[in-house]
Amino acid sequence: MTDPQQITVDFTPGEGAVGRIVGLVERRGFELRGLAMHDRDGRASMTLDLIARDTGRRLDVLDLQLRRLFGVHHVSTSPATDIAQ
Repeated sequence: MTDPQQITVDFTPGEGAVGRIVGLVERRGFELRGLAMHDRDGRASMTLDLIARDTGRRLDVLDLQLRRLFGVHHVSTSPATDIAQ
């Protein structure tokens, strides 16, 4: 198992938006350990606590893939030291 990481996705909420984001994260080999959502002024923000399923999974690649999804406006990543392993 790899170190815990966190990614925040700002997006326009709409039908299927959350499913597209979470589905991509899981298909790209990351285990979802936590999720928090916020909504304001017609935009949503989702923070996901993740652990890569193996050492070949890179958060920077996931970042680029998420940015390509319809309705995604911004993606930021960081190490997450407070995720229980």
